[in-house]
Amino acid sequence: MTGYRADSASLAEADNDGWKLWQTILEQVFPHGTRWPWLPLEDQPSEAERYDSLRVAEQEFNREILAARTARHFTTAVLRGWSMSEIADDAALAVCELVTNAVRHGLSRPIVPPCPVRLLLFGSYRALLCVVTDPSDEPPLLREPDYVAETGRGLQVVAGVSEMWGWTPIRPRGKAVWAGFTSGKARMESITPRDLT
Repeated sequence: MTGYRADSASLAEADNDGWKLWQTILEQVFPHGTRWPWLPLEDQPSEAERYDSLRVAEQEFNREILAARTARHFTTAVLRGWSMSEIADDAALAVCELVTNAVRHGLSRPIVPPCPVRLLLFGSYRALLCVVTDPSDEPPLLREPDYVAETGRGLQVVAGVSEMWGWTPIRPRGKAVWAGFTSGKARMESITPRDLT
């Protein structure tokens, strides 16, 4: 099990406390026994694969002007390191939008004690789950596209580039918004000839 940390160590073994946090968030997003909905049944990770071979990367953000840019670069670097370059652009774009929304809306009110926005990347052999958590209990709103407005299309972008996205409240407060991707090999295997007609 490996993990990236937001401190000066760019690649470090996930410590016990860090792993507990990551596992808790993952279990709240997809409870024990729940399959990842964007993966075909035959591509679901086994119970052993779900945790034993899961790679985790984490980055934290506060009210930072460059949070979206940092999230995009971080995601691209992590996915290249995980040999998932073919989905790095789409995943980085989705993460950029999710982090922007989380910083803008999730940190809009002061919270005591302070709670950062967290970006968690969960990678397995065939799948990637990008999760962004923030302390706000307000659900994300998928708006009708307004082609004149300068903002408000972030979740439309996430829906367009990911295979599936969603959100869930997390304990003790806040929410997790996630987007799922599959590697090119798994994506091609899941396409049937009738899908191409």
